[in-house]
Amino acid sequence: MGDSTGSMFYAFGAFLLIYIVGASIYQGYLWLKKRHNRRKNDEKK
Repeated sequence: MGDSTGSMFYAFGAFLLIYIVGASIYQGYLWLKKRHNRRKNDEKK
């Protein structure tokens, strides 16, 4: 049983890591897009 719990823990940890990394990349992308749009709007004024 020790092996299966360990692998389950690693699977959960890997899933969590991928989720966190993906979410951060997505948030960074949204932030950059927002910043880029703001810069474009400033040039128009």
